[in-house]
Amino acid sequence: MKTTNSLTKEWLHITANTVADQLRARRAGTRLYIPRVVMVPTPTDTDGWMAEIGNLGKKQPQLGIWLDRFTGHRDLKLYVGFFSKETKQITSIIKRVSRNLWPVRKLREADIERGDFTVMKRRLARGEFNAPVLETYAESGKAFLGIFDSTRPTTATNNPRFCERAVEFFLDVAHSLPGAKSRKVEPDAYLRCENRKWVKAHFGRERSGLLATDCKKRDGYVCKVCGASFAKIYGEALGATFAEAHHLKPLGQQGNKVRTELDDLVTVCANCHRMLHRMDGKPEDVKKLRAIVEKRGGKRS
Repeated sequence: MKTTNSLTKEWLHITANTVADQLRARRAGTRLYIPRVVMVPTPTDTDGWMAEIGNLGKKQPQLGIWLDRFTGHRDLKLYVGFFSKETKQITSIIKRVSRNLWPVRKLREADIERGDFTVMKRRLARGEFNAPVLETYAESGKAFLGIFDSTRPTTATNNPRFCERAVEFFLDVAHSLPGAKSRKVEPDAYLRCENRKWVKAHFGRERSGLLATDCKKRDGYVCKVCGASFAKIYGEALGATFAEAHHLKPLGQQGNKVRTELDDLVTVCANCHRMLHRMDGKPEDVKKLRAIVEKRGGKRS
């Protein structure tokens, strides 16, 4: 089946421009180079298109977004990642990223088949979407590190939640590379943690915007305290990605643990997040605050 729908190509172009715009605004402290103009997506041998949106410097890995059938699924699937004609450039990145970005699946020449277009022999399982995948091909020397997404293109407008995940993935990797600055910590996020030096060291080692985004996606971008969904209140265009990830156990109580797991986080709205940081700093604070909201007539979905 050959891809012919020009609307999906346009959709990818709009999506790529959205991601590029956000990266351009947030790339400070990294080696990311994002040109002013994202070129029109080009056809690929995977029955789809690819939009190149930037690079990590001259002759360094490039950043791209694909929309194709490489995963082996009938529907077009999105992929966001770094790619290079030199395998070592990609494998060296993996040595520096956090464990949250280590590949859960590795693909080589033997794992794909080439016919009318190139596709995985064993199609990507549902649980492998949104997780890092490493591709290294000895024959061409090319290598890729990225994540697949199951978002379906439906109209000429992009999907803001996919764009958020793409941006956070690129930034997580970029901030882990030599010479990059650590990602910023919200100034009022840890008021009850007296050891500010420890907090800074903690975030320097495990700060992950992608992990926070995965938390919000798991919880449907709905506050687990008051039930607020900003997409419902303000519409998808404004509210789709407006939510925050809260550490169930404050950093100051985590001892020597310096890596946050997905189960350590919960999705909350901005107001409830600030209220939680005024409480006792215990995992049960979420349940207590929910009870307060319900008792006072707060809305729960």
